[in-house]
Amino acid sequence: MHTATTDYRLSGWRGEFVHPSIEQAFRRHSEADAARSLRRALLVWASLLLLFGLMDYSALGGGYDFFLLFGWRLATAAVLLLLYWQLRSKPSLVSDGYAVTAAEVFGSVLFFMLYFLRHDMVSWVIAVVAISLLALFMFIPNRVYLSLLAAAFLSIGMMACVAARGMGADKVIGLGFILALPTAVGFFTALRWQLAQRQQYALLMQVISSNRDLQDEIKRREALEAELKRQATTDPLTGLFNRRQYEMLFQRERERCSRLQQEMSLCVMDLDHFKRINDQYGHDVGDTVLKHVAQHLSCALRHSDVVGRFGGEEFILILPDTGLEQAVAVLNRLREALAETPVPVQGELLPVSATFGVTTVQPDDFDLEVIIRRADQALYEGKGAGRNRVMTA
Repeated sequence: MHTATTDYRLSGWRGEFVHPSIEQAFRRHSEADAARSLRRALLVWASLLLLFGLMDYSALGGGYDFFLLFGWRLATAAVLLLLYWQLRSKPSLVSDGYAVTAAEVFGSVLFFMLYFLRHDMVSWVIAVVAISLLALFMFIPNRVYLSLLAAAFLSIGMMACVAARGMGADKVIGLGFILALPTAVGFFTALRWQLAQRQQYALLMQVISSNRDLQDEIKRREALEAELKRQATTDPLTGLFNRRQYEMLFQRERERCSRLQQEMSLCVMDLDHFKRINDQYGHDVGDTVLKHVAQHLSCALRHSDVVGRFGGEEFILILPDTGLEQAVAVLNRLREALAETPVPVQGELLPVSATFGVTTVQPDDFDLEVIIRRADQALYEGKGAGRNRVMTA
């Protein structure tokens, strides 16, 4: 019998997964419930052993046979209670099955003793053995093939007892057929139940695996979406906002500041003598300078401020909640810090400076291009005045 996935193949006679690691995982998954069921079964078994000892006393009196039987009942109950106690801290005993099988074999000896010592209830003993064979498979959690071994021990032992009392071969064989029926019923019932449990476990693991794969795919898609969004909204060289994004952010901040009646400023910044840097050191060095300046701007300004690359060596700075006088002060500090932070290039420190043109966004300013042209005009005035300065418009 097979499940939908090859890794979860099942053995048709053992009722277990063919793959050892999967079988071990299933046992660990189910051993807590199996241990609880087994502990209940052991308590019932031990209680019945001691209660039926009263019947021995009524039939045998206080003689040697009674004490021999009752002593074995006590020993069997002690073994069962010891296993019950061990299961509290070692639930793996039920999943391994060997301790359970040993207890079943030890308990089976009582039936052999009853057969010889309770001559008044031989037929009853055989009937109880048949019921016990069913119970081995259906009420005591254990691995199917180990339960089958315990059942074989009990059946063959009873047949040996019958033969030892001088019964004919026909009676021994007949008893074998009688005991084979509950053994077969119990075995195939337990086998079907074990296979069903493992099929459910295999389906559960496949669902968990599918969910995990789905979660991984969702995370991968979210990361891809975030990366695509980043690429769509940022300049690939500097990591600053591109034109599309800073225009959208400008409109959002302009509406907010207008609603709250707050001032707002916009600045166009241009690196001084950038063409000279490219010509003297090469475009790779120019790119390094641009990234250095972008990092400097991102770290120096507020999170609410918007920094974008306007093109070439020009940058756009949008300063919400900032009047013109305050903007000039902020940009002067930024200009001075930039001039004091040269870029290490080819073993030397390359000084970098910039010129700023800043303007206030007026209530009737709805066209970003108009505002940029106004700031750009102030920028060119600053360049004409000697660069490395902040000019207003």
